[in-house]
Amino acid sequence: MRNTAAKEIYTYCKENEDGFLIAGDAGFGVWDDFQKELESQYINPGINEQATIGLASGMALSGHKVFYYNIIPFVLMRCYEQVRLDICYHELPVILIGIGSGITYAPAGMTHYSIEDIALAKTMPNLNIISPSDPVQVKKAVAYAIESKNPTYIRISRSGEPKIFDENIDITKPIYLKNGSKKAIIFHGSIVDEVLKASEGLEDVSIISLPMIAPLDEDEISKILNKYEIVYVVEEHFKEGGLGSILSDFAMENSIIVKIKKIAIENHYIHKIGNCDYLRKELHIDSLSIISKVTNV
Repeated sequence: MRNTAAKEIYTYCKENEDGFLIAGDAGFGVWDDFQKELESQYINPGINEQATIGLASGMALSGHKVFYYNIIPFVLMRCYEQVRLDICYHELPVILIGIGSGITYAPAGMTHYSIEDIALAKTMPNLNIISPSDPVQVKKAVAYAIESKNPTYIRISRSGEPKIFDENIDITKPIYLKNGSKKAIIFHGSIVDEVLKASEGLEDVSIISLPMIAPLDEDEISKILNKYEIVYVVEEHFKEGGLGSILSDFAMENSIIVKIKKIAIENHYIHKIGNCDYLRKELHIDSLSIISKVTNV
């Protein structure tokens, strides 16, 4: 997914002189061609996140299309105040590309994990939030962000994930991978591989991808929540503040009676060290845990 994002950004900037990439001392190797061919449109301010957001907002105010690329803790967390006030408050269409969603930076440890970023992003009005699951969704997400008049945060994992979705998908709407009658799993982001493995062991359960976290397509979400008796929200994020919380709030506010169950990470600091597969098992968000939770209501 990371390479797809890089390709789409490169293509835009090559065709549009107003396009600029700001890489906060990250993405070495990913941006080699960009630096060589579009040197004047590439900026590396170094490890200087708060000032970098100020730079991005100033360039956007000057009419430039700005892409800021870094690992997620340096896109939202260290510079939260600047994103909140410099970009979102002014409704500047800066595109924030955050790498390492969930625990995909395992085993680097808690400093690199991004398991509360949706909760943070959702507190900022005017910010689009997209959590793609494959290269096709990344391509659609970048295209959406370029056309949007609002700032956009795109959270992607760090590896070379396979293509899963059809090129004709609409990134703004729920995407069905499997149809069932009474139960549904809604997911987003890098946990897609565990959900797809789990779906092989589940019968009569709808599997739904929802990459557009904000803004929600409220009509489509209402249809889903009114259709199923139980909706499981699977995400590589804390239970608090993620998509599960967003959908629970939506159901309550719209008086929709539905059981929404979160299959996500309990709120705690992750001290265990291991690769992503190991940690997912320990955190009970792997495919077997999903099957167990969906089949044992």
